[in-house]
Order: sequence, then structure tokens, then C-alpha cells
Amino acid sequence: MRWILFGCLFLSVFGMASILRAEEKPPATKTEWAAEVKRRLVENLAVAVGSDLTSMRHPELKLIVRRNGTIAKMTVIRSSGHKSIDEAVLRMAKRTGRLPPFSRDMKGKQEEVILSIEIDLGERPPPPDTRSKGETVYEALGFRLELPQPFEISQTRRPNDTEIYIDVRSRTNEPSSTHANGTVCTVGFDARPSERDMTQSQLNADDVILKKITAAARREPSLFGKVESTIVFDHDGVRGIATITTPALFDRHMSDRRQYQATMVRPQGTVTVSCWTTAKAMPHAIAMFQKIAEGTGLAKP
Repeated sequence: MRWILFGCLFLSVFGMASILRAEEKPPATKTEWAAEVKRRLVENLAVAVGSDLTSMRHPELKLIVRRNGTIAKMTVIRSSGHKSIDEAVLRMAKRTGRLPPFSRDMKGKQEEVILSIEIDLGERPPPPDTRSKGETVYEALGFRLELPQPFEISQTRRPNDTEIYIDVRSRTNEPSSTHANGTVCTVGFDARPSERDMTQSQLNADDVILKKITAAARREPSLFGKVESTIVFDHDGVRGIATITTPALFDRHMSDRRQYQATMVRPQGTVTVSCWTTAKAMPHAIAMFQKIAEGTGLAKP
């Protein structure tokens, strides 16, 4: 069975790692499965935009997916016309890792998925709604961000009506960036309630936090990197989890890089903060990255 999926984004959708799934349940139907596959893939796309890249690009990727959600094969079947974008599309699939397992009405041993991606390199999303005292407020999403010194917003992306990704750089280049464009961190907010039937107290419960920590530790290191350390912190009534990980297999050419990723789940939506620097700089950078995470929150009504 072949599924053709279409993803549309402005500039790019940054590779924010997916929210930890302790015990993933298969989607109810094949249609839901296909929609979840598209969502996970597109949210992990990151395109390195150069001055020579303009206009619309439409790369097409073919995946062969096994019943348990693992990707057996991936191929770019229609080039974007630019090598860096085609490579980014392949990294997207590798970064996504395991896809959701098949739904009950999917009887085959594997599925062929065709993902056609529309990448607009010529437009920028509108600026945030309001600014006051260093705080940036995105009224439409009910999200706010206040960055500590010496960090500043370098780019904002809105792939749809419920998500936003905010690239952050350091004016002093401290800590050092491992990205060619100078990005140190990306802050993401998904306004879709991830836990519709849970209160904040339930989301903060010890057993829920422990499941997420255990799930992170059990993830395949070649796909997600090895967890070197885990931090549990409290911020604005939310219990967050931060991990420090090594590069995944497809990023082994950057073996000296380390990633800080913090996740804060609220009934109103989920914040993720992903930051990168060198292994040498990470011990000193953690406190700075933690301040960025603690500068996020819901906009005041």
C-alpha cells in the first residue's frame, strides 16, 4: 500500500526531538497512522539555508516502513535541485527514528510512504504580536519567551496555526555554536494539548516523570544519541526534564557536539528547548541553557 503525504512549511521546521513516549499505542486507523507519520517527519526537518537558496523547493522522499514502525529504507525520489536540501530530507527521517506501529486495519508486513515536502525559502513569517521589557509574546498561541543575556532571537518559524519554533543565538558567541548559521538553541511550543485528560499535578507526578526519564534512557542511541545525564527541575508550576545527549549516528561527524534538551508539558501545550554546543563547553553552558528554558511560559490572560 502506498501513502502519499504532503508537508508544507516556511523556511524549515527545526529538528526538535519528539516528546518522549513511554508506552506508545498504535493509531486507531490507517488514516490516523499516515497523519502521525507526516507530522513526526516534518517536525524533524531542518534546512541549512544559504544565500544561494531561493524560491520554492519540492523534494520527495520514499520510505519503506515495517509493522513496528522502523524504517527499512529511505530514498529521495525527486530532488529539490540542491544537495543540502536533499541531505536534510534524509536526515529528517533518520532524526525521526521509529515511526508509529501499524494500526489494526493495516495487514501488510510493510508500507510504502511517499512524503512530498513544500519548502518556501523566500518568505518569513510575521513578527511576534507584542514586546515588552525584553519579553516576546505570541498572542495567537498564548506563549511567551524572555531570553537572558547575551541571547537574542535570530529567526521565528510558524509551520502551522498551533506550533512555533524560535531560533536563538548568542551575541557574544558564548557558548560556542555548532551550527553554521550561529544558532545555539531552538525553542519550540506546540499549543495542541498533549495530555488532554491530565491536570498539571498529574503531569508533575513522580511516576509520570520517571516513565519519561526511563523512556529517554531506553531510546536507540544510534538514532537519538546516548543520554549522558538527566536533570529534573521545577519552573512556573511545571516539572521539567532536561537531558544531555551525545550525537546520533547520522551526526557522528560532529562527535564533539552535545545536546541539551528540556521538555515542559502543560495541559495547554508543550515547550521544548534544544541547545547545542561542544562537549568541552557543555558543563558551563547548562546553567545558561536552563535560564532559556525558565524564560518560557504561557502568556498572561
